[in-house]
Amino acid sequence: MGRYEELKAREEAEQKKEKGVEIQKSLELERRLQASRKLQKLEKDKTELEARLVELFGEKKKAEESKEDHGYDMMAAGFERARKQAQFFFPELKFDKLDLIKVVHNGTLVDDDEVDLEGGNDYDPE
Repeated sequence: MGRYEELKAREEAEQKKEKGVEIQKSLELERRLQASRKLQKLEKDKTELEARLVELFGEKKKAEESKEDHGYDMMAAGFERARKQAQFFFPELKFDKLDLIKVVHNGTLVDDDEVDLEGGNDYDPE
């Protein structure tokens, strides 16, 4: 092999080496771009899930409030039925002072939230 062919072979080997380095750099860049795209998608998914979580907490709170309102409405309807039945059996008595949120405490009619009933039982007539 002559000097010219030897130089030509070295030059080709150097070019192949440089191309190999370029290919490696390109592959590394592509890998980073893919990782970046995956990260962006994960961040987007995370944001969407957090928004959905906030939405679901709002729906849960609304459902709990609706449940409480429904319970109060049912209690009020039952109270009104009992008041009307009592008025039917005792028409001579006045029942307009009856109040759903009042309790008898120490011989007085007071708001339920004003009384700590843990110490006694004002609902027991005996």
